[in-house]
Parts: sequence; C-alpha cells; structure tokens
Amino acid sequence: MTLVKKLSILLVVITAGWAIQILWIVHQNANIPTRISIEEANSRRQIEPKYKQKLRELEHEYQSKKHLATGDTVFDRIFNAPDQTIDRLIELIAQEALPAGWTCEVKVEEFTHFILLVYLPHNEDAPPIDRITPLLQPIVKYCDAYLSDIAVFDRRRKSYLFFDKSMLTQLKSGERLSPDVKQLATAQGSAFTRFNSITVKCENYQSQLFLPIDISGPSGIATCRALLDTGASTTMLSYEIIAQTGRDNLDTATRRSFSTANGTINCPIVRREVNIGGLRKNIEIAVNQDDSISLLGMNYFEGMEYIIDFGKSAIYIWEK
Repeated sequence: MTLVKKLSILLVVITAGWAIQILWIVHQNANIPTRISIEEANSRRQIEPKYKQKLRELEHEYQSKKHLATGDTVFDRIFNAPDQTIDRLIELIAQEALPAGWTCEVKVEEFTHFILLVYLPHNEDAPPIDRITPLLQPIVKYCDAYLSDIAVFDRRRKSYLFFDKSMLTQLKSGERLSPDVKQLATAQGSAFTRFNSITVKCENYQSQLFLPIDISGPSGIATCRALLDTGASTTMLSYEIIAQTGRDNLDTATRRSFSTANGTINCPIVRREVNIGGLRKNIEIAVNQDDSISLLGMNYFEGMEYIIDFGKSAIYIWEK
C-alpha cells in the first residue's frame, strides 16, 4: 500500500471521528436552549412578585412619609407650597377651612393690610358667631403673620361680623371670645360697609353698558347679557331666555304696554329670579317677543343702591 493511500485512509478516519464527535456534541447540547429558556422563565416568575411587593412597600413608605416634605396636614401643604403670593395663600387656606358653598376673597390695603372677606351662600341664613369662630381658627393659625382683619358677609352681601387684629390673636390662642367681644364683633360688622357692594364688570358698546346676568326659572338657568336701561321701569328679556327657563302660557299671561325706540310693544309678564354678581332678585319680567334684545330695568334695583362707572365699564351694587 502506498504512502498516499495510507494518508488518505488516515484522513478519512480522522474526519469520520471528528464528524462523530460533532454529532455527539450537538446531540448532547440540543436541549440546552430549551432548558435555559425554562430556567429564565421560572426566574422571571419568581422576580415579578418580589418586584411588585417591593413596589408596594415603596408606595406605602412614600404615602406615610410624604408629609415630611410639605407638612402633616393639608393646611401645612398649602402654607409650604412655593411661589405663591400672600393674598393667594390666605385665600387657599380659607377655602380649605370654610364649608362647601362659602366663598372668599382677599383685599390688600396699604401693601401690608390684608383683609379676608368671607361670603355665605345666597340660600343660607347667617350662622351665629360661635359657629363662625371655629372655622376661622385654622385660617388665623396659618395666616396670622399677614392677616389684619376678617369680615363675614351674609347672603345679601352685607357685612355682619368683623374681627380685628386683637380678636384674631384671641382666636389663634384658642380662647373663647367673651360676650363683650362677640357684641363688638357684631357691631363692627354692621358698621363695616366698605366692601358691601359688588362690582359687576360690563361690556361698553357705543357708550351703553351690557351686564352679564343669570336667569333662573322652573325649567333651569340661562345666561345672557342685558343692556342697562335706567329709563326702563321693568326688566325685559327675550322670548328665547324665558322659554329656556320656564313653560309659561304667554297667551293667558297678564300683558303690559311699553314704549321703546321702535314704538309701543305689548308684552306678557312673567316672574324669574335674576342673579347679578350673587345678588338675586325675584322680579317681574316683560317678555320681548319682537326681537332678541334684553334690558335690565329699575325693578331689579328696588331695595338696592348702585353706582355706574362708565370709565371702568363697571357697576357697583349693594343692598340698602
């Protein structure tokens, strides 16, 4: 046998041996990817509950400790909120302390004199002073450094309680106001008429003022802008507004004649509640069936005073 043949046979044997070894290795490792995939899936299933548990623990820890950054109570968090003005701070603290439906605003005088004005809802009777003072205590506690006075207004927007700085100091200390101090707060409230008026911003069109008004009736509430007409004895609203707020039978309603720029018109008379800036009056309304013009007449102002400021396009209204 020649050397070439011997080498060829040896090469074939070696190659066959390598092939057998490769096949054996492939056979041995064929299940490794599947095994690794199963092991990783099992590992993920074990990690996910641990992750969710850790997430719950972190959320619980956050909820239990988040007040440490801003305060224990909602009042602390309002007080510690950054980038807010003093008047806004007082207003937010007051809104949190006062019952739902009550409103407030802050007036600033001489740069450092902050007065809190508290308004009762239009449908709520004025509560006694002993019910008011506990509501004011958290406001005074947080705003005492800035707050000079607090005035409380009844549903007619008339001041009936006024607490000066000395009274606020007593409230902050938790002291109960003596009968003499309560009487003084009531007397000062009646005398504090500076902010009894409301300011109604108007639209000035060709030297005529148009007011935003809300009209309430059995069927709902409608909003419109009415021309202030100091020469009209009765308020006149368009038929569309009356139809939205009630189902009056205008054919059988009492009718009244009115002189207008376009001549005399005969209008049915209905009743509606007219709300301007929170001052509500239930008055007679003449229904304008000819066009869409609405006029605010003088019957709304009965029992009230008003000042017209054309320069600022505003009307100041208060009850007598």
